[in-house]
Amino acid sequence: MPREGTEMTTIVLSDPAPAGEVGAGGGGRADTVRHWTSDIYGGGVEATANRFVRHRFRPHTHDTLMLGLIESGAKLFARERRAHIATPGAISIVNPGELHTGERAAGAELRYRALYIPGGLLALAMRRPAPEPEGASVAFRDAVIGDEPVYAAMVRAHVAIVAGAPLLAQESYLLHALVGLVGRHASWAGPERRIAAAPREVRIVRELIDARFADELSITELSGAAGLSPYHLMRQFRRFVGLPIHAYQIQVRIEAAKALLGSGLAVVEVALEVGFADQSHFSKRFKDLIGASPGAYQRAIAPERLSA
Repeated sequence: MPREGTEMTTIVLSDPAPAGEVGAGGGGRADTVRHWTSDIYGGGVEATANRFVRHRFRPHTHDTLMLGLIESGAKLFARERRAHIATPGAISIVNPGELHTGERAAGAELRYRALYIPGGLLALAMRRPAPEPEGASVAFRDAVIGDEPVYAAMVRAHVAIVAGAPLLAQESYLLHALVGLVGRHASWAGPERRIAAAPREVRIVRELIDARFADELSITELSGAAGLSPYHLMRQFRRFVGLPIHAYQIQVRIEAAKALLGSGLAVVEVALEVGFADQSHFSKRFKDLIGASPGAYQRAIAPERLSA
């Protein structure tokens, strides 16, 4: 049955279908994540429904804009090393490439819906008469936004994606919501600030890891490619990328794993394909960043490929 939404809105929120529920903390009502993907606007849009009591997300980044629609409890998250609290009816925002964390701060449980929006779709929603500055992208200065109409529009878009509504309906609801969000709260921002300002040596190493993330890279090899001492490289990389070198490689591996899991490839094969020595290590790292096990994530987003 549908359930009422937060007190700040009058819309009715449908409870996402349990078929997509994936556990991250055992049975009962603790720590679950539900995943959906959509083919709208060429694909790349993801939706989740999250319920956390214990889980804490390690520092990580996304290539997409992350919007959290808080339903109950309070969400504590760090964005670019500054702490923020989002409460029911608020939208938490993390720009593409920004280092962030996430956990429950108050309440018996933290419940929120999330949308992951590719940059191209954001640009489509940016209704500006003048052309965007060269190399610029849409970004949000505020990490938490209180805007009831935009929150309600975002929830409607999320519900349409979760319900598997016709693509035209999904696209219409989402674009309407994004136009409101971007028009009221966004601004132009330069490309990834730290990376754009990073020394050439750091960019070389980042690109090398992106290209060879599954390989067993050593700090000796990476520092040799950069022409820096190992210690200096580690300090510079963390300063400009926001993560230690090994943590960045793990994140790139997990992002690649998500795509392979979506294709239906067996979990153990995915683990080896992206560079993990065994499935156990892969599963632990995957849950740290995604909030669910690889198998549960795969069952949620690609059930038809598993049953084929």
